[in-house]
Amino acid sequence: MNAKIKITTSQVEYKGKSIFERAAEELLITETFDSGSGEDTIETSLYGNIACKNGSFIVKYEEEAEGMGGVFTEIKFDMEKPKEISISRTGALESYMYFEEGKRHICVYNTGIMPFEICIYSKTVDNQLMTNGYLELVYLVEIKGACAQKTVFKMEVERI
Repeated sequence: MNAKIKITTSQVEYKGKSIFERAAEELLITETFDSGSGEDTIETSLYGNIACKNGSFIVKYEEEAEGMGGVFTEIKFDMEKPKEISISRTGALESYMYFEEGKRHICVYNTGIMPFEICIYSKTVDNQLMTNGYLELVYLVEIKGACAQKTVFKMEVERI
């Protein structure tokens, strides 16, 4: 089924030690994030498809951001486990990310030059895609040796 998709992503760099050096309770402290001028927000509107297939809910679309041409994104979850979401990208960039509220997962991001591991700690997963066409993920992402970033990913899906 065709859908109109609106995505808003905000990222802010974590000021302090890496997440590997801090206990998980740091994720509950919001003042460790610089929400001032260091915050980057990107808003995108595009078209894609949504489907329910073999017990899974799937949103697929082609990325339209600069440098992302030819990259296809699939957001998928088991309808019986809506708090566990995977996002995979294929094409010029390839990645697989897994989000599970309150859990940490090691994922792979392939830039086309070389793949590297990223750590994702999902603070919240608000998945209302099946009922209200809305998804919000709040998570920390860290690449070894670099500062972590807090990311808020919001998606609104409207069937057309």
